[in-house]
Amino acid sequence: MNQKILQKRLQVGEIIYLLDDFEEAVVRLVYEDDRTKSFLKHRGRKEIELPQSNETICNVILGGKEISKYEYDSY
Repeated sequence: MNQKILQKRLQVGEIIYLLDDFEEAVVRLVYEDDRTKSFLKHRGRKEIELPQSNETICNVILGGKEISKYEYDSY
């Protein structure tokens, strides 16, 4: 996903959901308090907050595809 577009969408209040089949994980990105928070979730598990410097988070942001909230919640 284009990083500039992603950042602009987050700054206007959008929540971004991404899926990476290779990592078998989904990520939720939210912009709060002048920073982007990232949450990682594996199939059937609860999400956890991780820094964007986490390798899996980075891989999903760079190589994942955007999905809906419903798809994220169902993962």
